[in-house]
Amino acid sequence: MHSHTVDKALIRRVFNQLSGKPSKEEELIPEVGIAGSGYIWCYEIVQKQIVRISRGIKGYILDHTLDNLNRILVYTAANDVILIEENEIIYTEFD
Repeated sequence: MHSHTVDKALIRRVFNQLSGKPSKEEELIPEVGIAGSGYIWCYEIVQKQIVRISRGIKGYILDHTLDNLNRILVYTAANDVILIEENEIIYTEFD
């Protein structure tokens, strides 16, 4: 089983990018979206509980490594750090 940890430097980069102040020395992190409409329930690793996430919300992949349930680590625009199945992600890049 792969245990996901939060890379604090990567989270800082995401915050800077979201606030419109990305570092000029680092590449931008591509945006993704949660596929579909309505809601999806995901495990939030900081709160250590299941949370309801709006589909269509933007996010950033923090770790592409699949866990034992085929989920990747994503930071959402709602400030959640979730594990979500990769097939639920839409790669939108920088729209």
